[in-house]
Amino acid sequence: MTRRRPQLPAPTPTILSAGFWKAAAEGRLVIQRCDECGAHRHVPTAACYRCQSLAWSWDPVAGRGHVFSYTWSHHPVHPALAPLGVYNVAVVELEGTEGDPVRLVSWVEEVTPETLRIGLPVEVMFERIDDEIGLPIFRPSR
Repeated sequence: MTRRRPQLPAPTPTILSAGFWKAAAEGRLVIQRCDECGAHRHVPTAACYRCQSLAWSWDPVAGRGHVFSYTWSHHPVHPALAPLGVYNVAVVELEGTEGDPVRLVSWVEEVTPETLRIGLPVEVMFERIDDEIGLPIFRPSR
């Protein structure tokens, strides 16, 4: 089931998150990575959770993973979501990252309540909001 998302308020980029949103607007998924120990982390933070280094950069990742958890929302959390009716909110665990698992909160397109399941292999796609902000969303892997 594919439904175009209604226009939601855009996220407010910070000095730590702007690169993530900008890359998504360009159709790329990047995750913050510690320059010292190599650990990936999301949400972006100033210091590494593993070695406390303040040195980091954006690392492109493949955008493949699996559904770690999900729920179907029957009550919109924002008025702009009301036209959707029931929609899913999913936690996707990314493959190919170093350190603790990297998990993104998003949604999965092209699924129904019968087909969305924990462990479902997914791949990223993007919904561009403007030149500076894109949203990584997921669909079942093809």
